[in-house]
Amino acid sequence: MARSVNPVDMAMGLPRQQLQWAQSLHNVVNGGLDQGVPTGKDSTGNFNTFTQGNANGVLVRVGASGSTGNQYTWGSSNAPLVINHGLVDTNGKPRQPIGVHVVNKNKSLDVYLPVAPNESTITIHPTDATAHATLYIF
Repeated sequence: MARSVNPVDMAMGLPRQQLQWAQSLHNVVNGGLDQGVPTGKDSTGNFNTFTQGNANGVLVRVGASGSTGNQYTWGSSNAPLVINHGLVDTNGKPRQPIGVHVVNKNKSLDVYLPVAPNESTITIHPTDATAHATLYIF
């Protein structure tokens, strides 16, 4: 895929706000968008800690029931897990997540939300508490 022209090359002909918008678009088009950066691994070699990327969401690793070394672990198949997500809007105010996406898993797993999320937590229910998973909360 071809890369976009860097807007800085046209800086003289663009108003400041338009240049900032064009630079943001240029960064996204050229792969400058990330959901998070892994910062640690668990004993199995899977990433288990992350820093927040420049997308408005957070990656969370959830270990199987009874496992150690992860920020969160499933309680049991019949117990929901409450996660403090820390999402904020563009004004820095806490915001309610839209949902959750399973990014990585070691076996068949589905998750669902038994109650609506709020500005500080999201409650997630697994179909199999023996699975390890990385979740993207957005």
